[in-house]
Amino acid sequence: MQSGHEICILALHMTKDELQKLDNDLEQEEKSLIDQLNRIANKNPQAKGDFTVRVPNYGDEDDENTQETIDLDKNFALTQELESKLNSIKKTRQKIKEGIYGKCDNCGSDIAPERLKAVPEAHKCITCAI
Repeated sequence: MQSGHEICILALHMTKDELQKLDNDLEQEEKSLIDQLNRIANKNPQAKGDFTVRVPNYGDEDDENTQETIDLDKNFALTQELESKLNSIKKTRQKIKEGIYGKCDNCGSDIAPERLKAVPEAHKCITCAI
């Protein structure tokens, strides 16, 4: 009898080595995202995995204050995007470890290998994602 991990690998046409490589690639991307976040935000000590955008301080002149506001808005949006991507990667890595990578979070069916190849951190099949 096959374990759930082996069945998952067979369903996705991925070998154990391919899943390990994917996990390693995702780990590198996770580190890169954390580095990017650390450049524009501070880790929130009150919420694990959350970052607080740093408020830029370029001076007290009107044009400097305007630029601070523009950069704060830009960094806030970028932080949200990076946090979302980071959380998705962490979830994907956990699914790989649990042997359930490639299963739709919504309906439980297999996510098409083509979709996973294009978007390795996809958590929903194409039907549920629409």
